[in-house]
Amino acid sequence: MHEEKIALVDGQVKAVQKAVAARAVENVYFVACGGSLATLYPGKYILERETAAVSTGAYTAAEFLNDPPARLGEKSLVVLNSQSGGTPETAAAARLAAGRGALTAAFTTTPGSALEQAADHIVYYFDDPAAPYPAVLTIFPEVYKLTYALLDVWNGTGRLPEVNAAMLRLQDTFDEACAAYRPAARAFGAKYAGEPILYSIAAGLDACVGYVLTNCLVMESLWKHSSPLHAGEFFHGAFEAVDDTAAVFALLGLGKTRALEERAVKFLQRKTGKLTVLDAAALDLEAYPGWLRAPVSALVLNRLAALYCDEMSYAMGHPISSRRYMGVEKY
Repeated sequence: MHEEKIALVDGQVKAVQKAVAARAVENVYFVACGGSLATLYPGKYILERETAAVSTGAYTAAEFLNDPPARLGEKSLVVLNSQSGGTPETAAAARLAAGRGALTAAFTTTPGSALEQAADHIVYYFDDPAAPYPAVLTIFPEVYKLTYALLDVWNGTGRLPEVNAAMLRLQDTFDEACAAYRPAARAFGAKYAGEPILYSIAAGLDACVGYVLTNCLVMESLWKHSSPLHAGEFFHGAFEAVDDTAAVFALLGLGKTRALEERAVKFLQRKTGKLTVLDAAALDLEAYPGWLRAPVSALVLNRLAALYCDEMSYAMGHPISSRRYMGVEKY
């Protein structure tokens, strides 16, 4: 049903890969705003840990625009993201990067947008809450595709076909996980619908999931107070604010930083009765290559976190699409 769109995206990713292979890229900058920046974070995280060929940076677009890195230039690849393609500072960041001679590649859902016009290469993703597209066509999996396409260039590997196959499998994994966790998510929504503050805590690749949960779902969509805590930083100050009134949503992934997350969870289990834990070790990921299970687990945790917030929105009688300021007021 979506074969043409999948082929289009794969061709766009290959075009970026080819352009990168044709030039001497030394640094990669990921630039966007809010959730659009968080969804690029796996690119930065994975590149930093999988190749020594390039350095990386991640910037909110306004900061990149107003105070760009000194190394931005002809040996740079700048990867941008704006769902609408019309985020002014992101489009302006693309123009700045192009003016410095950088190669630019942008993710967006909107053909013909200001961002598309400013970027050298475009990769479309698809987002329609009323009629959701399969996971393979959404932003996180597409960022994974581009990331491993780049690694194939710089490391001389050939992993992209395995990644493409894994992303095609992802929707089934999401559906199975949501079916298994829906009763727990519904209970969570009912229990915490009136909770004024909900923290998230995670580490490593899961940290971007915690950020999306906190900033995009709990704060932006549900209008509750929240803060994304890093499990590695938790014991250097933030844990002093935790008592038995603190509601915390913890993520346990499968990556090398799981020990950090486990340490935080063990402490929280002793200090608060309002702890919710999503543990990727309980997921069935046998269908994926062993080397991909940790990255895939972060995607599944992200989907489940969204499910939990959806159930909270139902319990609150507060649609997840509600906004007070964004797109309503001038700011």
